[in-house]
Amino acid sequence: MTKNGTQIWPDNGTWTLITVWTADTTTYPGSSVVSDKLAVQGTKSSATLSASIPFSGGIFNSAHQLRLVDQSNNVIATGSAVSANSGTCTVTASGVDLSAITSVGVQMSAPGTNNGSVSTGTSTFLTIT
Repeated sequence: MTKNGTQIWPDNGTWTLITVWTADTTTYPGSSVVSDKLAVQGTKSSATLSASIPFSGGIFNSAHQLRLVDQSNNVIATGSAVSANSGTCTVTASGVDLSAITSVGVQMSAPGTNNGSVSTGTSTFLTIT
């Protein structure tokens, strides 16, 4: 799925769900978005989940970070922090058993003040392969 629309997140360091996604049905036929999370198709026992979220407008070089969560907001994986005013956060989880996971979402956190925004476009994505 790819991001549709710019999103500003809170500056209190809480994990915030990245919202307003569009299913990439061209590359991944049959994919769908449910409650701002990518719906899982099938029960693959060793999937790779990958997200990339470019951000801009932050200040104080806050530690921007991503994590992947399931339908109940249980954490699947957390990416490395990016300490910059703008950049790209990524997170990848390999060998994930999808048998009990029905959807996957992306959350972002950045402590400090005025942590910026996530932009729309195909470079902002979440995939399950």
